Amino acid sequence: MMTFKNAFFGLLASLSLSGCAINVSPSAFFYQDSEQQSLDVTKLHGAIQNDKTAAGITRIEVKNKQGLTLRGVAVSYPNPIVNIVFFADNRMPISENNSVIHRLGKLPANILWLDYQGVGASDKAKALSINAIKQDALTQFDYVESAFDTSIPTIVHGRGIGSYFASYVAANRKIDALVLDGAFNNISDLIANMVPGFSNSFTAMKLHDEVHSMQIAPILRHYEGPLWLVVGEKDKITPYPISQQLLEDASSSEKYISVIPEATHNATLKSDYAIEQYKQFLVRFTE
Repeated sequence: MMTFKNAFFGLLASLSLSGCAINVSPSAFFYQDSEQQSLDVTKLHGAIQNDKTAAGITRIEVKNKQGLTLRGVAVSYPNPIVNIVFFADNRMPISENNSVIHRLGKLPANILWLDYQGVGASDKAKALSINAIKQDALTQFDYVESAFDTSIPTIVHGRGIGSYFASYVAANRKIDALVLDGAFNNISDLIANMVPGFSNSFTAMKLHDEVHSMQIAPILRHYEGPLWLVVGEKDKITPYPISQQLLEDASSSEKYISVIPEATHNATLKSDYAIEQYKQFLVRFTE
């Protein structure tokens, strides 16, 4: 599994300098694998068997608008109260994060998760495009009608970098609720937190247009559905003040925030408290 330390040095290596500016292209922060991986759900099968529960795991292949194949899973748990369309964090392929699916399944829920293009088991384009990944996010959401029972609510959950793609879906599709988990607002702040002190000597970051557009607050100012922000108490990458500001910016009248004790950026969903808070959020619009 890719560690934060490796991600840190990878980011440093990918940033380029021009005069007093840091050039930030999509590839500077959005990680893609050098080689395609096979989709491995062995740990998910094991977790389901260990808990003596039942769940249906379906491997999914979806063609995107570029003709690439996005691969992932649709996992159905017994008596679900909600469908979750999940958008992962950076460096978070399905094969290495089966435990997240099983945690969410206990809500109980159905979960649809596709690896981003160029990540894990999904095909890779010749050139990385954030706009293409945004379209993939809509394609993934639309696939829910083929995967699950849509008579129950369908929510969108974005984890870390996926919080932007989840928000983009919320702006372009009718969803029942939005969950932003370890959310950021813009890439400049995200990089500044990932590489403390690195940019202080430079006057500005020069953002690629696609990167500059990755801002969540402008979307939340127009989103009026149920919103839950969750953040780890010890998250230094997307710390609490960011989620608090996003909460204040959001126009929703049903907006909530939970701080997960002792949790770091990558660990919110490992907490039993987080799952209990998740259940409480769902109760507000599923009963």
